[in-house]
Amino acid sequence: MKKHFISLAVISMFLLFSTNFVTADNTNAPQASVNAFAKHYGQILEASERGPLDALVYIDLELEDGKVLDALLNLGYTITVATDWFDFSTELNTGDYGLAVAFNQNFTWESTGAKPTLLPALTAYIGNGGSVVFGDWRTDNDFATLFEAQFTGVNNQTQMTLDASIEDGLPNPLTLSNTGWGIFSTGLVAIGGGQALATFPNGDASIVRGNSGRTIILGYLSDTPPADDRQQLFENLFVVATDPPVPLSNWALYLGIFLMIAFVVIRFRRMI
Repeated sequence: MKKHFISLAVISMFLLFSTNFVTADNTNAPQASVNAFAKHYGQILEASERGPLDALVYIDLELEDGKVLDALLNLGYTITVATDWFDFSTELNTGDYGLAVAFNQNFTWESTGAKPTLLPALTAYIGNGGSVVFGDWRTDNDFATLFEAQFTGVNNQTQMTLDASIEDGLPNPLTLSNTGWGIFSTGLVAIGGGQALATFPNGDASIVRGNSGRTIILGYLSDTPPADDRQQLFENLFVVATDPPVPLSNWALYLGIFLMIAFVVIRFRRMI
């Protein structure tokens, strides 16, 4: 009887440990954390001056206000905040949004079951010319590849040096702080046509711009930059993502060559 009781106790402890281990593995924030972003789910937020584009936003959890919505409103966007990943995917497929912002900061894709609907929705939206700013603490390279990036597996670096295109109004380098997460920053490397817009001390990218300048993937969580700099950083990123570089056309190239030749000819004639 005593051996039976001990066996039951051992099994119970094992199951308790296993449950806690799985739960910890499936979440990035401490258990019972208060979601600072949850109050916005399902809202439509109108800027004082309606901008030329509408934005779709979903953040699964923030421990502190990342100032994403403040940045969009200050830029003149009207914002639709999705209620969950499935709602975000549906809106992305059926709505008319110029910018999509989505951050997976707490749960695994397996536990939410959202990946099979979200991945094709993002693929189609980007393929049709949409602009996206995205983050994924789970470092799923199926998503990263869409943004012309890959995760390096190096986590929790705290300082990033910004490219000149996004440093306006910000200290450079910028220091990240852990607001209570397990993983709060994730190294990236640009692939294909991707471009690093910020780098960690080890050379990993912390921000990668891809798809002819229309997409950005972040290697840090939304509430980890300094509180006073979050809004400005997001404003800079949103402007860059929706203002891609204009490719030089063949005619512009020909015109440039013609003007250079004409300049040389005129200068040569004056010297004769």
